[in-house]
Amino acid sequence: MLNILGLGFQVAKTELDNDFLHKEVGLALGPDWVDSRLGINKRYSVLTKDYILKTKNADPREAVALARSQNQTPVTLAADAARQAMAQAGVGPDHIGLVIANNDTPFETIPSTANLVAQALGIGSGPHCDVNASCSSFARHMHLLSDMAAALPEFALCVQTAAYTTRTDYGPRSMDGYIWGDGAAAQVVSTRRPGRLKVTPSLFATKPEAAHDVVIDNVGHFRQKGAAVKEFSLKKTEELFQAVAQRFGLDLKSVYTVAHQANFVMQNKIIRGLDLSPERHLRNVQNQGNIAAAGIPSVLAQSLPRLSPGDRIIYAVVGSGLAWGAGLLEVL
Repeated sequence: MLNILGLGFQVAKTELDNDFLHKEVGLALGPDWVDSRLGINKRYSVLTKDYILKTKNADPREAVALARSQNQTPVTLAADAARQAMAQAGVGPDHIGLVIANNDTPFETIPSTANLVAQALGIGSGPHCDVNASCSSFARHMHLLSDMAAALPEFALCVQTAAYTTRTDYGPRSMDGYIWGDGAAAQVVSTRRPGRLKVTPSLFATKPEAAHDVVIDNVGHFRQKGAAVKEFSLKKTEELFQAVAQRFGLDLKSVYTVAHQANFVMQNKIIRGLDLSPERHLRNVQNQGNIAAAGIPSVLAQSLPRLSPGDRIIYAVVGSGLAWGAGLLEVL
């Protein structure tokens, strides 16, 4: 049995609200478009407001350099989230035998994010490695650890992190400037110790022929086939929720649900399409933007204090790759 013993999350320091993006940065799509298409009110960046105002992030290489100078990177965000998860689990660096990390926007090609996080936390030698499935990485990590259950050390640390604003174009016609936020999440996982959440991964799959539908070049801006990805994501997410509910004999209205934190309006469509209870659909994208793979686990970290033992949560995520995954969580 796979258990999550502790969860943590961290967002970047600079808050970017819609007024700043509309009135100062000059993003031209405007409040009505954001309200009707995204429903995101604010997001957080490793960049400074002055930098975004002056440069519109025309050169992502400069953004990476600035973020490093501010000590705000995917690795520092991940380490902060991991410290919270480890404190909640009651374990120290010497207890962690494996670190698995995702990072969509690494500032270094090598070494791996997992090793950099381990170094930052004082974690010793282990088979630490990066396992990146972009926004679907939480599902991939849970599925991988479940498959490895017999060989896992007593405690493993999973990390999901990214700084998408360093790869975001803030020019006047940008849509992406409204969407992305920077953040990280982390989970301490064990098959030998009881935890706060029991994890039963259900499935994980990819669609290689759509690999170029969502792309970030090493030193370029984020780009995607937005309309096609959106429609695929909506349909696939509904299918995933239904598949997991059917597998475990659950009524979707009787459980909590959590989906990829792409945007608030897309989630409203999923809620209506499946006739879900809005009060039992967990989300935070409206207040921190799309933080990629850290979205679902950050929602879990924020929501767990108000949930009760026995509550069940179905998670379903679709991201670039294209990749998708789903499973069941039970509060212990």
